[in-house]
Amino acid sequence: MDHTFVLVIIMFIAASIIAFSLMFYVRQKGKNSKGVYTAKAMEFITKKYPSINTSNIKCVEFYIPKGSLGQIDPAIIAYNDEDMYIISALAQPIPGFYRIKSNEQAEWDMFYYPMTSIEQAGFDEKQKHFFLVIKGEAIKLKIRKRNTFQEDQQEELNDFFATISRVLKKNETLNV
Repeated sequence: MDHTFVLVIIMFIAASIIAFSLMFYVRQKGKNSKGVYTAKAMEFITKKYPSINTSNIKCVEFYIPKGSLGQIDPAIIAYNDEDMYIISALAQPIPGFYRIKSNEQAEWDMFYYPMTSIEQAGFDEKQKHFFLVIKGEAIKLKIRKRNTFQEDQQEELNDFFATISRVLKKNETLNV
């Protein structure tokens, strides 16, 4: 067997071990951390959209499925009781270098919706997607139990769903 072929195989195995070790490290680091994603999301929103008042904004991460080829866009949902922003963003989940940046490959950048414009909301049968109907347009959000930094975001999801529920009741009361 050729000596260079053996060397290439050894290098491939070493690179694979390093890649899997890094993935395992990122997953473990994320499981043990909390709030890093939200802090980085707020930092990103403040820099990119300085007009958004982030003093009472909460963040959660969803994926927005697009097209029939399975393309998905990661999105930050920044919300409070009056406003909801859906922002296309990519996270870089390397511990110590956590960062969120603009998703240059997405066809959209940000959508703003006042909470009074939400007409309906609900889950699909398998509870993997959450649907919002806003101004007659359905928005499908893929639920993620862990965000890109591998943090458990169940609390944030529960708060988001509770906020949407409160808003729907309020909208129904106001006949919006």
